[in-house]
Amino acid sequence: MKNVIFSMVAKISKMDAEAKLLTAQVEAQSLMLSAILLTVGKNGGVDKMVESVNKAINSAMDVSDDLLRSDAQLLLSQFNDLLAIARLIEKADSEIDIEALRNLPPTPVIDEKE
Repeated sequence: MKNVIFSMVAKISKMDAEAKLLTAQVEAQSLMLSAILLTVGKNGGVDKMVESVNKAINSAMDVSDDLLRSDAQLLLSQFNDLLAIARLIEKADSEIDIEALRNLPPTPVIDEKE
């Protein structure tokens, strides 16, 4: 029984590490996409790039079966979310407002034991 529990804990630990790695990869890709959009946007090529991606995803939704169509819809939704974030970053100030950070309410402490 002890070995079964150790095996389960090891599997859970491995899954947790893989999930964290996947999360880090997605966040890095999000940052990369934002940086690319900001760079390309200064040269006026963002609209063409976005249009091409939208066309590709929409054509995949038209051809695919229901399962792939729902995945393509999810992909399109996530892509549009990343575009929205990139546009917010583009409009944001380039300097950090220290005074605004000081006026933020304190973050509540969550007790992990509960």
